[in-house]
Amino acid sequence: MKNNKCASYCRVSSKEQEETGYSLPSQEKLLVEYANRKGFEVAKVFSVAESASGSKQRKIFAEMMDYVGKNNIQILLCEKVDRLTRNLKEAVVANDWLEANEERQIHFVKQNLVIHKNAKSDEKFRWDIEIVLAKKYISNLSEEVKKGQKEKIAQGWLPAKSPLGYKTIGEKGHKIHVVDEERSHFMKKAFEYYSTGNYSLISLREKLYEEGLRTRSGSKLSKSRLEDILRDPFYKGSMRWNDIVYDGKGLHEPLVSKELFDKVQFMLTRKQTPHYKRHIFQFSKMIECGECGGRISAEIQKGIIYYSCKHNRPCTQKGMTLEGQIESALMNTFEIFGSVTEKEADEVREKIRANHQLEIEYKENTLKSLNTRYNGLQRQLDILYDDRLAEKITQKRWKLNFQSIQKLIMIIRQLLQRLSL
Repeated sequence: MKNNKCASYCRVSSKEQEETGYSLPSQEKLLVEYANRKGFEVAKVFSVAESASGSKQRKIFAEMMDYVGKNNIQILLCEKVDRLTRNLKEAVVANDWLEANEERQIHFVKQNLVIHKNAKSDEKFRWDIEIVLAKKYISNLSEEVKKGQKEKIAQGWLPAKSPLGYKTIGEKGHKIHVVDEERSHFMKKAFEYYSTGNYSLISLREKLYEEGLRTRSGSKLSKSRLEDILRDPFYKGSMRWNDIVYDGKGLHEPLVSKELFDKVQFMLTRKQTPHYKRHIFQFSKMIECGECGGRISAEIQKGIIYYSCKHNRPCTQKGMTLEGQIESALMNTFEIFGSVTEKEADEVREKIRANHQLEIEYKENTLKSLNTRYNGLQRQLDILYDDRLAEKITQKRWKLNFQSIQKLIMIIRQLLQRLSL
């Protein structure tokens, strides 16, 4: 008995197509009526909505080809060629499927075209032409989308979903981004809190959660999501699109000032670099713990300098030692030099202290110099963004300069990390 089972494939590309008679239900109805006239039994319907992403569309196409192969389906029904294939890769897959078995057929109902292994040359030529036209159509559609996005950006609109703290309102073609009164104050606080330098991303997340900020699922913001928010220029009135920052042209209300935003960017950068140390302790990095061999560090409490083991390794030592006690203990070591006077011992001690202090000052000055250079490179990046925004430089030149500055920043970060050890 001849196998009369078939599968049907329906697809729409845009909302406009769906509204002008190309909807999935209308396509499915057309293919079912055709199958009934031909005496085919529709085993399964595969549908791709206009809202499906490119990866989702490719996945459904692959699932269909896998299904017809595994279930010995010899006939595929489709409205037109451009509904089945949108790129040459899919066309090759469909053609290979046809060539593998003489009984296999693809019926393009509206075009009155049936393609199979032994189809006439003019029919196969028509099939090839339709594939090329389908590819051209989808390429043109992509170009129009990009052109529309570029025009929106030129007018100061963000062609994407508004970030947290804003909401998008209005009809298609007339949508605007306005402040979300329920959440905008959390975004303002996030910038204000982080700019103080008293919060890490983790502690800021906890703080905002305590004050009532929740995701749609009722949980805390992720660390990466919070960092993305703090780096988004949309909150200062600009827009980032394809890694380029554009002027928002006043079409949405900023939640923070440019000064506050820039300060937060500086804090986000500085979190990965050592801070310039204000205090130079006499015995900094000179003493090791007698038990674990770890570093003894200094700290100031109520104006008094103490030293203690920081327990970076397993250690039972507790408590802290006054700097004066360490000085006295070191002075006692000079007693082994019977002929050394107290004045001479003081001179030796001062020389040791001076030499160590010079080493520390050299290191601190180097850190300060590297941090200054680092901040200068960050300012160069800002200027580079502005030049690209004003179209003073080409995309190619912007990219080359951007990569060059980023390499220098990476080298400085590595030097800073080494000095901080």
